[in-house]
Amino acid sequence: MQKLLFAATAVLATAAAAAAAAAQTARPSTSFTGDLGYVSASGNTQLSTLNIGEKIVRADGQWTLKQTAAYVQGQAKGVESANQFLVAGRADYAFAPRLGLFTGVSFERNPFAGFNRRTNEQLGVNWKAVQAPQDSLAIDAGGVLTQQAGVNDTTENFSAARVAADYEHTFSKAAYFQQLVEYLPALTTSGAYRLNTQSSLVAPISAHVGIRVSYAVQYNSDPPAKPNDSNNFGGGPPPPEYFGTTDRLLTMGVQVTF
Repeated sequence: MQKLLFAATAVLATAAAAAAAAAQTARPSTSFTGDLGYVSASGNTQLSTLNIGEKIVRADGQWTLKQTAAYVQGQAKGVESANQFLVAGRADYAFAPRLGLFTGVSFERNPFAGFNRRTNEQLGVNWKAVQAPQDSLAIDAGGVLTQQAGVNDTTENFSAARVAADYEHTFSKAAYFQQLVEYLPALTTSGAYRLNTQSSLVAPISAHVGIRVSYAVQYNSDPPAKPNDSNNFGGGPPPPEYFGTTDRLLTMGVQVTF
């Protein structure tokens, strides 16, 4: 399965690049969205947080190419308490009005969740279940291959199924609510799964600038183990300790769209 998924991902990605270069008759469109938020407190409470994000979408005929990146960094009393980085790319090919194929790759870093590097390659089918004037719902179904390097100096490769939903309700041209849900049950570890959700609300200030509030939850039923303490005076290995199963992230800032 892994070899098949890798091969299919490579073929579809190559076809996406070739089609994007060859499609001269379609009218391409490109959009950019940038997010920036910063909070600083001093005195009795000493903390600072910074979140930066961007998304570029290129639509060219039947092909849609997306690139996203996000970074979150936080400190409490001068000690780092959060450091998350994500960059991802995805190619979609619509072979029917509501059906398409997609492939993508992403890179993540979050040592506070137990991993220094996590690379995901995904492949699947996308169904545009709802396409209404103010509401849209897209559903993904497919698989994911993951390579992960933990903070405990371990590396592991595993595969998972993937089901995801992307719902958006538009209040006006620049105001909308978006709900993302992603479920990844492991195929190699019985009972293990990851569940990610993100709720976002955007209120416009002007035609291109808005205020964005986002709340994300990341759940891992099988979190990685923390590094063992070598100073064990009990005569045996210390009992394993694990990172928490749930991370929650609330961000607020300015969004710019072109």
